[in-house]
Amino acid sequence: MNFECTKTENCFADSQTYEYKIPMTGEQFVALLSGWEVRVNKRLRLPVFIADRDGVNLKGMLVHKLIRASFPTDSWEEGKAAFEAWLTGTNG
Repeated sequence: MNFECTKTENCFADSQTYEYKIPMTGEQFVALLSGWEVRVNKRLRLPVFIADRDGVNLKGMLVHKLIRASFPTDSWEEGKAAFEAWLTGTNG
C-alpha cells in the first residue's frame, strides 16, 4: 500500500504520533487489521475506530482516508519501522 506520513503536533511531551494518508477509507482499512485489537464506534456523528497491537495505537474515522498512529516512546523508531513495513505489505 502506498501512503504519505507526517509527524503530528499535539500537547503531549515526547509524543510519537504520525498521520498516514492512505488510499482507502478507514472502514476498508479496518478489514485489514487481522491480529489487532479493534474497537469501532458507529454511534458517533462521524464513526471511528481504534486499534492496538504491540504498543502501537491506531485511530481513524471510518469515512476518511487518514489514520493516526502512536508509537511507544521507548521504542518508537522500531515500532514505526515495523508498522510501515506491515502497511507497505498490505493490499490496499
